[in-house]
Amino acid sequence: MNPATEQVSPPVDFAVYGLDRTFQGPRWLDFFESPPGEPAWALWLGHRLRDTEHGVRVGTFPRKRYEQAMCPNGGDPLAKVAFSGAFGLVNLTLPDSSVPRPDGLILALVEHAENQASRHAEWRPKMWEADGEPVPAKVLYFAGAWAGFTDALDEVYVVAIGIGIPPEGLRLTRVTDGTPYGADLTAPLSLAELGRKKSLRPEAWLPPPRRDAFHPDQLALAPTEA
Repeated sequence: MNPATEQVSPPVDFAVYGLDRTFQGPRWLDFFESPPGEPAWALWLGHRLRDTEHGVRVGTFPRKRYEQAMCPNGGDPLAKVAFSGAFGLVNLTLPDSSVPRPDGLILALVEHAENQASRHAEWRPKMWEADGEPVPAKVLYFAGAWAGFTDALDEVYVVAIGIGIPPEGLRLTRVTDGTPYGADLTAPLSLAELGRKKSLRPEAWLPPPRRDAFHPDQLALAPTEA
């Protein structure tokens, strides 16, 4: 990668959430989202249950910055938060790339995520914990997995996407030390360095619920020929 075009963001300057210490297994810095050279408006942490293919991806969005980025002209920020979860859900549940994609299915999945996000008020209510306190959440199920979000925290929105782990009672905690995630959150964020670190840890990803075939939920959205 050309150093001049490498995407680097300043150190994280907002509260970041992950799963609490009762979750046992590999953790990693999964992804961050920001304009080049500017502070991140989303940070994702990965969690995989030890010796399984189950886990949870947790995203934290600083409210003001996220709303400025996603709703510069107003609108419903929760629809954008919900779309981030729904889009991540349809993406993470895709089978391996060797499985042929039916024509039009990927576009249909994105449209499904958009439609579900616009109806986030209808997602199923659940209770999570954040720093030991109960917080309400909304959850969407799809293709053997789920995505959910909470807007109950003052400064950030939190999104979670789970595979093989139920969403009920999800226990979130503020991450003050990135060491368990193999990351220094006080240092600049680099996509190149993030990719390098993940390449050295084959466990640092979440396998889909079905790797060799599409789930009926997905196939139900495939366009049919006229």
